Amino acid sequence: MPNIRITKPCHNCRRRRLRCDRSWPTCNKCTLSGQECLGYGKVFVWTQAIDSQGNPRPSPASGRRPGETGAFQPQVPPDSGGTRGDVAVGWALAGTGGLDPDQIHDVQVIYAEHAHDERVFRGHHQQQPLALRGAMSGKDIVSPGEMAATDKDVCIANTPNPDHQVDMPIRAGLLGGRNLTDPLFQDLDRTSRAYITHFNDRVCRDLVARDSDSNPFRELIPLTNRHPLLLQVLIATSAIHCCNLFRPTNSIPTSLTNPGDYLAQLRLRDDSSRQILIHALTAKEKAIAYLRQVMGSLNLARSEVGSVVALAAMHFFVKFDLIDFEPRVVVEKEGEEVEKIQGWRSHLEAASIVLELLALDPTRHASTRILRDCVIADCFIYHILGSTLAETAMASRIARCGSELLEVMKRVEVNSYLSCPPEILKIILSASQLSCQGPYTDFDLAAADQARALIVEAHAFDINVWVDQLRQLPDVTDIKSRFHVASAHRSAVCLYIIRALPVVRVVYPVDANIFVNDILYHLGQIHDEDPYFKATSWPTFIAGAETRDAGHRESTLKRMFAIWQICPWGYIFAAIRMLKHAWQIQDTNPESNVNWLQELKKDGYLIV
Repeated sequence: MPNIRITKPCHNCRRRRLRCDRSWPTCNKCTLSGQECLGYGKVFVWTQAIDSQGNPRPSPASGRRPGETGAFQPQVPPDSGGTRGDVAVGWALAGTGGLDPDQIHDVQVIYAEHAHDERVFRGHHQQQPLALRGAMSGKDIVSPGEMAATDKDVCIANTPNPDHQVDMPIRAGLLGGRNLTDPLFQDLDRTSRAYITHFNDRVCRDLVARDSDSNPFRELIPLTNRHPLLLQVLIATSAIHCCNLFRPTNSIPTSLTNPGDYLAQLRLRDDSSRQILIHALTAKEKAIAYLRQVMGSLNLARSEVGSVVALAAMHFFVKFDLIDFEPRVVVEKEGEEVEKIQGWRSHLEAASIVLELLALDPTRHASTRILRDCVIADCFIYHILGSTLAETAMASRIARCGSELLEVMKRVEVNSYLSCPPEILKIILSASQLSCQGPYTDFDLAAADQARALIVEAHAFDINVWVDQLRQLPDVTDIKSRFHVASAHRSAVCLYIIRALPVVRVVYPVDANIFVNDILYHLGQIHDEDPYFKATSWPTFIAGAETRDAGHRESTLKRMFAIWQICPWGYIFAAIRMLKHAWQIQDTNPESNVNWLQELKKDGYLIV
């Protein structure tokens, strides 16, 4: 741990006239009393808050009250000569409660070395703007002064000085000019309020199958008042989503191999969208710094809300990478070898550690159970679908607690954005796990029999019985759409097994076009005005990558672009790029039964 000398008590203990133990990075006395320690550095006070009636409040006579976090920013330790890795290890060793030090350290290292130092790799290799380079400079925690020196417009959510307040680009098609007067947001600047409003009004719609007033992800918004980690990660997610709404052109040419790079070049020429991108990346860096600090002191066994917040933050880091259509990868160096890893894999690796430690007993944590279950279910889905298109052992890792997680999936399947039966997801997980144990030869009959059994199990799953069970639940009226989405996923699973475990053809000769046609039929029943249209990207991708029919390929591309128009998440462009790569492989070898899945796994993208 770095040699840090604290000469003054923390702000909480000083105001309460208590003896502070001067622990770094936070006072243990504050932690034990359930308060958020304001640290030892300078505390900023927001002086232009408004009350619930929308009227300006008088400025407080003194500093910020304990527990208010809107303008709080973690303080960097004095220069001690240590590295970021040293600080991460120090926090890990300081962790107490329900976390094993080694497990805390694993999470700290992920965010200290991988996510925090992620490099930006653009296909067009365009020079980054000066402000963007400053936002991604790799500082541990950027103070307001440092950010002002880089770009005065990147200080959001933590800058109380009205002279340095950022004016959010309020434009048609991006953010509305709505002003939140709820006391919950009284300490936030105008920019942060705009992003939280966008999260509430627009982003939350993309996170569930059908949006309603009971959308569990909106329960995260009140928690931002007490958890700056959550505030920053929601701002980052909202900002990158808002940035994707930028429409520099009415249509994107379908002939482009990489439409994401095309839009990125146009976006960087627009001052407003570039500024929003800087906001997103800056907030993400702040959130990573907060998460590293939180994981050093969080007691998952006792902290009900804290465990949800920590997992939700990792979960939204994955969503950030899914929304962002510019390829940003983590660089790992092992000796002389350099490996580029998609950022979502690092975040899921950290989330899996927390998932294994969380008590998934449904009788506990009743106050946040629905939100908790939805976050856990999404993480589980990302692990499963991520294992299908990436060379990774995450399927085997998450399978250790698969039975408990499947119970969670059953509890939230009505709200799940994917609308895929948990039983089908379990089959995908089993197939990915079996595939990781390969490669198999044509004489490995045991593996072939296991793969055949998975196809038979998927084909035997009765979708009608599943929808009949959903029909018994209140407020479930979209049975027809759910039936077609689930049916498309069922055939896509069979097609995936054939490609992930080609040895199955030894004992189960099957025409893959049967599954392609079934997928396309069910997808054709789900039109773009249907809320479940956005849940069809994975089966669309699987069918499109398999088919060699020019008409089917064209319809697949049109559907992908239509999904982008409704749900502007960057992974759609990754799917389009991989589809064209698969077609190039097939067209180069028209006579061979080339396995496109094995080639695409090298790219390591996540399609959800």
